[in-house]
Amino acid sequence: MSDSPLPLYHKVYLLLKQRLEAGGFAPDRAMPGENALAAEYGVSRLTIRRSLDALAADGLIERRQGRGTFAAKPAQFPAAQHGAGIDALMAHLARMGMHTQVRLLELETTPATPQVAARLELAVGAPVQRAVRVRSHEGQPFSCLITFVPDDIGRRIRREDLGSKPLLAIFRDLGVRVARAEQSMSAVLAEPGVAELLDVPVGSALLSLHRVVRDESGRPVEWLHARYRPDRYEYRMDMQAHDMPGQPTWLPAASPAPEDEK
Repeated sequence: MSDSPLPLYHKVYLLLKQRLEAGGFAPDRAMPGENALAAEYGVSRLTIRRSLDALAADGLIERRQGRGTFAAKPAQFPAAQHGAGIDALMAHLARMGMHTQVRLLELETTPATPQVAARLELAVGAPVQRAVRVRSHEGQPFSCLITFVPDDIGRRIRREDLGSKPLLAIFRDLGVRVARAEQSMSAVLAEPGVAELLDVPVGSALLSLHRVVRDESGRPVEWLHARYRPDRYEYRMDMQAHDMPGQPTWLPAASPAPEDEK
């Protein structure tokens, strides 16, 4: 666990809450028991019990007599966030690909969870390709990338390409014409598995980025969840002021003004 003035049980509470909100525990299956969670997070069983008590008080988990502890029904997903234009995104990824190295850790076809299905606008259980990669610079890891792609596209992607090219460049080679992306960024805590991949203590602060990429028809072709070490990565965006009704507004420089402002 990273150094922090917070009580240990509250750190674990925050990590488990983050995991629950991200759909890390299926609501139809019991969560791991106290002993398993204690081993995973490197804390005592008493600490886990206090963390679970706090989660139960917040209505995030349900304890069912004789069956175990279950995640509560997930909240609705927030509205999509508008990000920079796809041309700027492609240029950013091309520059990153030239100066960094990527390691493919996992590649599988798996049924879409409710969270993945919502992002890709698919039926729950539809097959999707899931890939886990770690990107490094000069041998030092700085990002963990988990991507989900619809199966009809994913089955055409070669394993060797995922270890050498950005996914959007692979789309271009396959003739998948991407047109726009919805992107949001926030701060999260490093869970045990991600902490190990990025070589940081469990509970360290990370940048979290979610991106849905759409093709020219508006169909989602990729959902990305990336975690970055803030000491090794920063995300920059050029902004431009636009006169909007009521007050000036900052928009990404690559994005056109709204239709009524052209």
